[in-house]
Amino acid sequence: FVVPIFIEVLSSGNLTAEVKQPSGRVAQPKFIDNRDGSLTIKYTPTEAGLHELGIKYNTEHIPGSPIQFHVDEIRPGQVSAYGPGLSHGVGGQQSNFTIVTKDAGAGGLALAVEGPSKAEITCRDNKDGTCSVSYLPTQPGEYNIIVKFADRHIPGSPFKAKIVGDQRKPQQVPVGAANEVSLKIAEQDLSLLQASIKSPTGHEEPCLLKRLSNGHIGISFTPREVGEHLVSVKKNGRHVANSPFKILVGQQEIGDARKVKVSGA
Repeated sequence: FVVPIFIEVLSSGNLTAEVKQPSGRVAQPKFIDNRDGSLTIKYTPTEAGLHELGIKYNTEHIPGSPIQFHVDEIRPGQVSAYGPGLSHGVGGQQSNFTIVTKDAGAGGLALAVEGPSKAEITCRDNKDGTCSVSYLPTQPGEYNIIVKFADRHIPGSPFKAKIVGDQRKPQQVPVGAANEVSLKIAEQDLSLLQASIKSPTGHEEPCLLKRLSNGHIGISFTPREVGEHLVSVKKNGRHVANSPFKILVGQQEIGDARKVKVSGA
């Protein structure tokens, strides 16, 4: 079970997590620093049944926590599904999961997402006995993820996903001053990425991605206009996750611009 999360401030707070197992026992998952402003939580279940993952920052649950997820003992040839999109997500961002149909025999796959908003679903056959599924919830709330094979629910279906609003608000940088801005980008090979920045008046120009002193990927730029700027980062002509990134440029300098964080769209 893998949970990617984004925490803007780690140095001044304490982040903890625990998993309550069906037996009542508590397990401690592992934190992995992705070195891009995000963390991954990994947990290997040892029991079947309903689990609850609690993630706290300074003793308070982060948005969307606790997260419930179901663990099944899968028999060979049985259709199953796994992935973060079955338990949690962020409104306005793609939620993803994988369906395993290898050796399941004949039967059709049916998918549905029910919740506070209509969610567009895409499904890609990976040609290896698995399918990659993504859906785009636009409103926060609880969603039911229905997965059927041969007109029958697969184990765990309908899954319940808790979708929260995006808590990452773009911060402000001053106009006319040189700024270093960190971007939440997982790709580490800068040669594979292309970036551009669009001003509020629609002027777009290429910008250079660089490795910042904190180890994250970001850009250096001197804004000439006040308002919302969009930084598009693409790989092979397609936006990377969280692109385009929003940067708000204001008249007054606020704090140290080198420490500014930005959010994905």
